Formats: sequence, structure tokens, C-alpha cells
Amino acid sequence: MKSSEASAVTSRLLESDLDTLSRLVLTHQGFPSEGDIRAAAGILRRWLCEGLIGRLSNQLGMTPTFPVFDNSEVFEALLSASDINFYLTGGVRMNGIPILSVYDSTAASPAEAGVKVGPLPQKLLTVGKMLRQPRLFYAGERFTCEQIIRFTANKLGGVHLDFERSARDKILDEAGRYMTFGSARHLVEQGEVGKLHLALETESREAVSGVHLEIVAASSSVLNLHFDNKPFLEFKPRRTLRGWA
Repeated sequence: MKSSEASAVTSRLLESDLDTLSRLVLTHQGFPSEGDIRAAAGILRRWLCEGLIGRLSNQLGMTPTFPVFDNSEVFEALLSASDINFYLTGGVRMNGIPILSVYDSTAASPAEAGVKVGPLPQKLLTVGKMLRQPRLFYAGERFTCEQIIRFTANKLGGVHLDFERSARDKILDEAGRYMTFGSARHLVEQGEVGKLHLALETESREAVSGVHLEIVAASSSVLNLHFDNKPFLEFKPRRTLRGWA
């Protein structure tokens, strides 16, 4: 197949997957279901972890970048913050409420916490830097965007369902379940409620984990994909996606 034909086929696949991804994670009411989030992880794995977006960028001769929240100062502070048990970057909304830079601390007050969390700026990252960006902190361990995508896709049923866990997988599993989000505890019918639970959702009866929230955040970044610093949806417009974006 010629390079131009290959790029056309891959571009159409990207458009189709973005369309699907938007329907999975961009909801008009409530929050995406756990099943939709798992399905989104499969799309993220294909384009980011398996290198399909890199293949397309080589065919097009363009550089893909993704908007993310810059949490580098927070993770630098976490290296010496002995009071922080859990930190989630997030960057999504649940029932209209933003979930960004959520942490659990043993400090007596926020002023004494080992991290000072304020508004996080956004920046564009290349595929590799986005995948390597730490997103979740638990029990002294940092977990990157790639690790979260692969864990959800390979272990939690996004692509495969696998109950085998490495030592690091077990920590990530615990991290996801440490703080959960959803409706009030007594209304949760699906999913495991964590040690800490934020009741932010009024429509759903599911408890979603921090890992699930990070999949939604990564999906949002992919839906706002840029090529050579130009939004993909502007130079490759799709009417349905334009409205959602």
C-alpha cells in the first residue's frame, strides 16, 4: 500500500476512534460508566501505547501533541512529603464538579500538608512525554499515564481480563480503590467503595476508581489531539466531534 493510501486509512481509523471515544466518555449528564471507561482504555492503548499515533504522524510528516495539566511541581514536592498517602492528578468533571489535584494527607490542616496544590497550568506534550507523565501517587509509588492505560486495558477488562497481578500491579490496584467517586455510599450498587469516597454523582449508582478517572482524563487529552500545534479537529473537521469538543 502506498504511503498516501496508508495515511488515509489510518486517518479514517483515527476519526472513527475519536468519534467512539467521545461517545464513551463525553456525557451530557452524569459520568461515564465503568464499562465505557474500560472500552475507552482499549482505544487509548491502541493509539498511544501500541504506537499507532506515531505511525500516522510519520505518514503525515507532523508531530502529535496532547494538552495535559502540568503536575511536575506537585510530584517534585511528593518526593519529600511524608504526610501524603494519595495524590490524583485528574482533570475531569463529575456532576459539573472539577476533580483536579486531589490528595489525602495525615497533616492537621492543608497549610501543613507537604504539597501546596493550586491551579495547574496546561501544556502540550508529545506522545512519549504524555505516556511517561506521572499521574497517580500512592504508598510512595508514582504511576504514569502509560501504566494506568495498560493496567486498565490488560488487567481490568478494557482489552483483556486478567486476575494475575505483579507486585506493582497490586499497588496500582490498591491505589485505584483507595479513593473512589460516585453517588452516596448507601446508593452505590456497582463497584467497590474505597476507604475514602467522594459523593459527587447524583445519577449513577456506580463507584468509579481513581484509575478510571485517569482514563477519562487521558481520553480528554486524546480528543484534543494537536498536529504541529494545530488542533486535529480544526484541520480534519468532523461535525459531530466539533460540537462535543
